[in-house]
Parts: sequence; structure tokens; C-alpha cells
Amino acid sequence: MQSNSAAVLVRGFVNLVVSQLSVRLINFALNLVTARLLTPEAYGLASVQFHLLNTGIVFLSREGLKRACQRIQQDERVHTQKVLALGCLCIPLGACITASVCSTTLWRMDMKDPDAQVHATAVAMQGFAAFVELCCGPLYILAKVQLADAVVAVAEGGATIAKGALILLLLKKSSMPVPIALSWAQVAYGGVTMAVYLAYYTPGFCKWMLSMPSDSFCLSKQVVLGPHQPPASASQDSESDLRRRRLQGSEHAAGSAAPQRQQRAAAADDFLLDSKSLALCWRFLLQAIVHLAQTEGSRMVMALCQSSYNQGVYGLVTNLGSLVVRTIFFPVEEAAFRAFSRPSGKDVEADKKQKIQILAILVRISGLTGLLAAAFGPSYTYVLLRLMYGQKWSSTEAPAALACYCGYITLLALNGCTEAYVNAVADARSEHHLWHVCAAINCMH
Repeated sequence: MQSNSAAVLVRGFVNLVVSQLSVRLINFALNLVTARLLTPEAYGLASVQFHLLNTGIVFLSREGLKRACQRIQQDERVHTQKVLALGCLCIPLGACITASVCSTTLWRMDMKDPDAQVHATAVAMQGFAAFVELCCGPLYILAKVQLADAVVAVAEGGATIAKGALILLLLKKSSMPVPIALSWAQVAYGGVTMAVYLAYYTPGFCKWMLSMPSDSFCLSKQVVLGPHQPPASASQDSESDLRRRRLQGSEHAAGSAAPQRQQRAAAADDFLLDSKSLALCWRFLLQAIVHLAQTEGSRMVMALCQSSYNQGVYGLVTNLGSLVVRTIFFPVEEAAFRAFSRPSGKDVEADKKQKIQILAILVRISGLTGLLAAAFGPSYTYVLLRLMYGQKWSSTEAPAALACYCGYITLLALNGCTEAYVNAVADARSEHHLWHVCAAINCMH
């Protein structure tokens, strides 16, 4: 018998692999050409410092909200509105994070450096590009929740092509400084991403807004402002209305205080930004901070302590090594989280046993793939870099670093599927305890 969790896992994995493969191959080809044009110092600026700046802002602003929306199980009719209401929080959150990150980066700069003014302008442009991308964050989250992987693939693929083409054009046809050229390309990435999501969702949203009544927004002291449910027909009552009527009848018959509390809880469900959803978002925001420290902690150390040359070598190795990770293991993690977040049936014990079986299969497959990379990868790193990137890069420490990264792939593969399972099924207490453990491990790392 094919379960819902297994079906969601397989379908999500196939869709994500196809989308990720197309996007990553385009990105890999453009990075290959860019690495041949730039020196290791300039490549380190793009692959470490600017990447860390942009990725940190975007990831922290929307990853926690995305995971929270994927965990919410609610009536399908109001689910889209609730996802959008939660997703809109990434815009003010992103504005605060962008201002904080850019201000801190500019404060740490040595303005006596001759190139400081150029770098300061580039940092401001990178922050603006990240915020432009976050303006379509609610639509990105909605696409992820609706499993619209094709839309995400088109947006990321088109934006990557525009970014790479603009980098090549500015580097080869103009005398523009490298940091400014890279920043303009990142602005183009955010603009194309926004254009794709708006083109896909705007027609449907226009029809929905025209059908909304004038009193479709409500406010309560206990919750946040949010759009109410769309109007239903006279013959169809919403689930919250029926629940409220039953509670009113029970209150009239018993005259106790318990139904009154239940009635207030049922009335709170009518709001889209209730306290339970916001608490879930906060939990996943903390997890996003830990996850960012895990994935980008090495880049943070490189940006703070190492020279631009070493940053360039490290950036080349991580970009090349993460091609396998992001193309294969990241779709596995995303598909597993979707499958584990959705209940397979009414039997809780059977559902739990089924998810554990799926997790065991994923661990075996991911571990075997990682071990193959660790066994055969280190022997071919020098040849790979010499053929693809030329002698300029193969004569550096990049082959040795890439050989070490091949062994690191095994740990990344096992961590992805197990982390997806924990994030999908753990309760608030377990997640809070796990967050403290991961934070301590990251600090030691």
C-alpha cells in the first residue's frame, strides 16, 4: 500500500531534483566562466563576502516563515490566505535584518582604504538587491507550500541566467569595478525573481480581491490584523461558524465557564495571524539561525580572519562541492520535510511507524551516496580543476581542499534527512532543547 507520506516524498523529490538540476547546471556554467575571468581575490569577494551578505539576509527573513507555513494543517479554503499573511511578515523582518547587516558591515570597514568607497557602495547595493528579492517572499513561500516547484525553478533559473549574463557583459565590455558589477548583477537577480512571481500570481490575486467583501478585514487585541475568510454561499457554513454555534448551545445548556473559553478559542481561529502560528514562526526562526550558522559558519570565519586569496580558493571549492549537495541532497531534505509534516492517516502509531521506515530508507541511500563520493572523489580533484578551471586554480590549494570536501559530503547527506525528520515531527519542547544543543555545537565549531 502506497502511503501519503511516501507519495509526497517521491513526487516532491522528483520535482525538486528536476528544478534544482536545471538551476544548478546553469549556475555552475556561469560560475565556471566567472572564475576564469576573475582573480582569486575578486572571486573571494563574490563567493564569500557578497554571498554571505545576501544569503544571510534572505535566509533569515523567510526560511523560518516558510517552514512554519509548511507545518500548518488547516482548512484548504483559508490556508492560502494564512500562508500569505504569515509570508508578508518576511518584508518588515527583512527590512530590519537588511539594515542591521549592512550597517554592521559598513561600520567594520576601514574607510582609509582606497577601495573602501567602492566596497561601501557595493554593500549598499547588495542589501537593496536582497530586499528586492524579499518583496516577493510571500509569493515564494506560497509556491513552496503549494508544491509549485516549476514556478520556483523558472524564477531561480531566469534570475540566475540574467545575473550571469550581466556579470559577463559588465566584466568584459565595461571598465566598471568588479564589486559594482557583481552588485548590479545581484539587483538584476532580485528583479527577475520578483517579475516571475508577480506574473504568475497577479491574475489570480486580482480575481480574488474583486470577490472580497468590504468588511473582510478584522482586528482583535489577541491577534494581529489579517484578512478574514472569503465569503461562502448561503448553504455552506464555515467550520468555525459551526463550532461557534455548537459551543453557544452548550453554554446555554450548561451555563459553565468552560464553553466560554472554548468559544473564544474558536473565534480566534478566524484570524490568520493567531498566537499559535506566530509561536511556530518564532520556533523555526530560531532553527533558521542555527541552520545558517551550520551552513555558512565557515564563510563567516573566512570573511573575518582570512585573506581575499584564501577566500577565493574556499569559495571555489564550496561552490563546486555544493553542486552535488544542492542538486541531490537538498531536494531529498525538502521532500522529506514535506512528507513528514503531513499526516498519513488517522492512526497516529501507524503514521509514526511509517515515517520511521521512510527515514531509515533515506538514511541508507544518503549514506551510501556520500560514501561513494568520499571513496572516489579525492583521486580526481586535481584533474577536474585543471580541465575545468585551468592552471590558475589547479596550482592553488583548491585540489586538496576539494578532496577534504568529498568526505564532508557524507556528513551533509546524513544530516539533511535526519534534520528534516526532527523539524517535521518534534514538539515545541524538543525543538527548544535541540536548538540549545545545536547552538552550543556551532559555537564550538
